[in-house]
Amino acid sequence: MDRKDFIMKAAGVFVAGFIPVLSISQEEPKKTKYKIITQRCNGCGHCYRACTDKALKPQGRIAVIDQEKCDGCGDCVRYCRRMAIVAEQAVTQPKTIKS
Repeated sequence: MDRKDFIMKAAGVFVAGFIPVLSISQEEPKKTKYKIITQRCNGCGHCYRACTDKALKPQGRIAVIDQEKCDGCGDCVRYCRRMAIVAEQAVTQPKTIKS
């Protein structure tokens, strides 16, 4: 057995030309969901212009995210100057301390 045959067998490819097929599940990648912190949002519109999916729209003086249209790219987060848009996983409830 020469070096080429050894490398091909070690890689899982048989010398006869048969390539084994692995079953890989086709799961949809999780997209990040974002949330607006209404106390920080002032309705400046930077996030509206940054969103390529048109998933953000003004409602009164704050932004609202349409989760159906949002693809989770995060452009709105980068353009928000007041840091009013955060990932839902990052939003935590304040802990109350019992005395």
